[in-house]
Amino acid sequence: MIKITDYIKLYENVLDKEICQNIIKDSNFNEFKRATVNNAGVDAVDITSRNVHNKPLENKYENSVFNSVADILLRYRDDIPDFFTGSQCHDTGYSHLLYRGSEGGKYKTHTDSFKKEPRLISISILLNDNFDGGNFCFFDEHILEKKVGSAVVFPSNFCFPHGVLPVTNGDRHSVITWMR
Repeated sequence: MIKITDYIKLYENVLDKEICQNIIKDSNFNEFKRATVNNAGVDAVDITSRNVHNKPLENKYENSVFNSVADILLRYRDDIPDFFTGSQCHDTGYSHLLYRGSEGGKYKTHTDSFKKEPRLISISILLNDNFDGGNFCFFDEHILEKKVGSAVVFPSNFCFPHGVLPVTNGDRHSVITWMR
């Protein structure tokens, strides 16, 4: 019997650990901006729902991440062959997310597809794991392990509510993209 969690995949070692470290090391933390949430079609900062900073991924890492995403999609297609039937996907670009432990960085339960931004699949690549808390969580109970270079992949639709639990110590870094 298929369970809804069968469509949530955690792929390990999709991005080289050294690249993950370099993305963090080469980041200018002054360029990060508070991330917004979309509420009724309006983008706004709401740190009670989404306390995270973001910025576009540094250009010099785009090819590495692009190639990793291509491999991730092939793996997901092999695991869930019917998912991509009739789909022509392209990514939305790559964002580097920073959840600061000193701020209790988090993202409350939400879904990734809405009228303004219809999305097919969500991909989140974890760049580090030297922080406390900050686990990816589905349905407020299905908590995923964190490991440098791993990717969480799942359908973006309303059936997959997820969030990032509060970071309590250290900083959590990830790269996200969506397929449309």
